[in-house]
Amino acid sequence: MTTKDTDTDTGAGAEEKTLAELRKASEKAEEAARTAKAALLERAVKDAMASTKYGHLSAVAREAGIASQYLRDLIEKDHPGWLDQAAEEREAAKAAAPRGRKTARAA
Repeated sequence: MTTKDTDTDTGAGAEEKTLAELRKASEKAEEAARTAKAALLERAVKDAMASTKYGHLSAVAREAGIASQYLRDLIEKDHPGWLDQAAEEREAAKAAAPRGRKTARAA
């Protein structure tokens, strides 16, 4: 291992940070990450609930970088019954949609 591999990114001639300083910086970054994650999940729930269209929730989950089931769990926790209501709306829209007619071919 070379000396360069073991150096920190503090730059040449810079003093090393103490463990207490590194711990404080780590805790600050961890809190910022928690805040950002909470904002991401809140927005994902809001965006997913913007439409009941088939596949919309999965697309939002993909864009947010989270599992679809996790997003469903978050929605169900904060808005119980919404997923069932969305499924009913999709089924009602599907039933109301005009269907193409098949024509018999002349033999």
